[in-house]
Amino acid sequence: MDLEQIYALHFNDLYRYLYSLSRNHAEAEDLLQETFAKAHIALLTNDIKEIKPWLFKVGYFTYIDHFRKDKRYVMTNEFSISDLNSPENIVVENDSYNELLRYLDYIRPIEKQAILLCDVHDWSNEQAANILNIKLNTLKSHLSRGRKRLREMLSQEES
Repeated sequence: MDLEQIYALHFNDLYRYLYSLSRNHAEAEDLLQETFAKAHIALLTNDIKEIKPWLFKVGYFTYIDHFRKDKRYVMTNEFSISDLNSPENIVVENDSYNELLRYLDYIRPIEKQAILLCDVHDWSNEQAANILNIKLNTLKSHLSRGRKRLREMLSQEES
């Protein structure tokens, strides 16, 4: 499979993941471009069997490198969905997604990553553990703790 096909198949999912990390449209696009540049170089010399999990892993480490270099975390309310839904549905989905991201800001980063990968982007636990470069049981622990913290925050808000 050539890079153009890989790009066409995985662009939207990878963009949403990188946006959920950076919370900035322009930064997510930059990270996406850098991820595919790294992927292009790696694909020239390596035969990658599972492209999508590997791309998410490259994207995650690209984000980490970028975050460490800049030492900043920019939050915006930008989000664009190229969807054929009604404008009302798009606004509701956008608001819900941004609200989820705000809640995720209050839990540990590794727990946030586990929830984003497993619950938002529907990766299996094994794939998420591979992307984050941690053991499966460690991922399950972080996922459980993160979900518990989110439930606690939601129940406190309802009270």
